[in-house]
Amino acid sequence: MKTKLVYVLTCAPEATYIEQALISIWSARYHNPDAHIVLLVDDLTNQLLVGKRAEVLEYITEKVVIPFEDANATMMYRSRWIKTQVRQLIKGDYLFIDCDTITQRSLGDIDDFYCEVGAVLESHLPVCEFNDSLYHGAKELNAKIGVDIDAEQLYFSSGVLFVKGTKKTHKLYELWHQFWKEGNVQGLKIDQPALAKANREVGHIIGQIPDTYNCILFTRPIFIREAYILHIAAYQNPSFLFTDRVLKYVRENGIGNEWLQKMILNPCATMMPFDYCLKNSSCKERRVWRRELADAWKGYGENIDAAYTDFPMRSRVRRMIIYLLKHRCIRLAMYMSILWQRTHLQYTKSIIKPNMCAK
Repeated sequence: MKTKLVYVLTCAPEATYIEQALISIWSARYHNPDAHIVLLVDDLTNQLLVGKRAEVLEYITEKVVIPFEDANATMMYRSRWIKTQVRQLIKGDYLFIDCDTITQRSLGDIDDFYCEVGAVLESHLPVCEFNDSLYHGAKELNAKIGVDIDAEQLYFSSGVLFVKGTKKTHKLYELWHQFWKEGNVQGLKIDQPALAKANREVGHIIGQIPDTYNCILFTRPIFIREAYILHIAAYQNPSFLFTDRVLKYVRENGIGNEWLQKMILNPCATMMPFDYCLKNSSCKERRVWRRELADAWKGYGENIDAAYTDFPMRSRVRRMIIYLLKHRCIRLAMYMSILWQRTHLQYTKSIIKPNMCAK
C-alpha cells in the first residue's frame, strides 16, 4: 500500500485518548502490516508516551511532534490545529483516520481512489435527508462561519479523509485551517463546518468514497460487518471497546491481552445490536449475535469487570440481565437482551428514526 495512514493524537495526562489511539492504530497495523503509519502528536502529549503508554509507538512507522508556543492551549485546540494542518505536514497521498475508530480489513484499495480528496457524507446521508435534530444542529453550527447548509447538499464527515498530494488539496487545507481559526474565535471548536466552507471556496473538490470507509455507528448502518473502518463515536456508542473501564485497563496493562485483541479484531461482537439491525434481522442473524455477545461478555467479566456495571442496555430488564451475567448464565442473559429489544421494537416502532442509514 503506497498511501500513508495518518493519525492525530492529543491527550491530557488524566485522559485515555492515548489508549483509544493504541486500539485504533493496532487494528490498522494488524490488517495492514506493510502500511506507513504516521502519528502526529503535540509536544505535551509526546511527554506522556512513556512506560505502558509508549506501546502505541511500536505500531507506527513515523512520529511527528508538533510544538506549540502557547503551553496553555487546550488539547481540543491542539487536536483541531494539527488536524487542519495535516496536508502541510505530510508528504504524498494519505488517509487521515480519527483515533476513535477500528479498522476491520485491509485498506489497500485506497491506492486506486481517483478523487483528490475523498470523504463519507455526514451520517451517510445528503442534507435533504437529515432528520430535524441533525439538520438544525448542522445548520446552526455552519451559519456561525457563513455556510448555508442548504446549499451544501453533500456535507462531509472529517473523521476519515483521503487526500492526494496536489496544489488544490494544499489550498483546501490552507483555507480549512484559516476558517477553523476564525470559527474558533467565535466559539466554534469543531472543524467540520470550516471544511465545508473551504470545500466550497476551492470548487467542491471533495468526492464521495464508499460509506464503508467511515462507518459512523450512531447512524445505525446495516453494513457494519462489511465496513473497512468503524467510527465508534461517543454519541450512542454501542460497543464496550472505548468505554472508560476498558481504556483504563489498557492504560494499566497494555494491549497484549488475547481476549482484548480478539474483540478488537471482531468489534461487532462487542456491540449490542442496533434497533435498526434488529428490526431487519433474521432468526439466523439473531442467533449469531447471541453467540458472539455471550462469548464477548464472558470475557469482559473475566478480564475487565465481573460486576458488569458498564452493561449498555437501558431497559426494564437490565437488572435481571446483569444478575444472569454475574451468575454465569451469560447465553441466557444475551438471549433475554435481544428478545427484549426485539419485543420492545414491536410496540415502539417510532424508535426507528428516519435518518438511519439503509445503504
